[in-house]
Amino acid sequence: MKKLAALIVILLASACGSTQAARDAADDVPTPPPPGPTVDQRLTDMQTSMTEMLERLDVLSDRIARMEVEGQAPSPVQSAAVVQAPSPRQAGAPVPPQEPPAEPKVSRAIIGAQIADEYRSALMLYGRGKLVESRKAFQQVYDSDPSGELADNALYWIGETWFAAGDYPAAIKFFRRVTTDYCDQNKAPDAAYKAGVAFEKSGDLQLAKQAFDECIKRYPYSTSAASAKQALERIKF
Repeated sequence: MKKLAALIVILLASACGSTQAARDAADDVPTPPPPGPTVDQRLTDMQTSMTEMLERLDVLSDRIARMEVEGQAPSPVQSAAVVQAPSPRQAGAPVPPQEPPAEPKVSRAIIGAQIADEYRSALMLYGRGKLVESRKAFQQVYDSDPSGELADNALYWIGETWFAAGDYPAAIKFFRRVTTDYCDQNKAPDAAYKAGVAFEKSGDLQLAKQAFDECIKRYPYSTSAASAKQALERIKF
């Protein structure tokens, strides 16, 4: 009987020890960390940060603009020094009318560049065989600056458009304008020679000879003069 009681006591002691060990092991297990933020939450935070940065940039830009304006504006001290109170005599005097501000002038270099672009466009039209369109374009170049560097070129090519169209009297008219109004410009020798060719095409060989002779006499060292000499040798007068 005593042995049985001792065995029961040993079993109870073992059970209590196992329960305590299990409790101690449970206490040793680390507590899992709290769940982190989700992907959507992170995106929201990033968008918020970007918005704040953009707002700061806007504020800085506004401050810079104000500083630039304040830097250009005269200080109050300078304004007071410049503006003086009118005297009693000046107060009753009529205020003279103010002239409107002058419009900014476009530099001649810019105008020349624009005319040069129009001239190149006209040449391209002529090269494509668009005689009417190119003639109008050359006329516009001439009207833009009749005393400019491209005025003689524009008149010469107007004559070329008429020459290509077979209207030789109209072509001669413009070639003569070049040799008369712009006799010392670069297109004058070509116009003098081409006038002779136009006279030849129209059947007036006598005037053609006169035009070729004039070209050789006035511009003896030009390539047009050499062409005029060849024409005189070729044509049987």
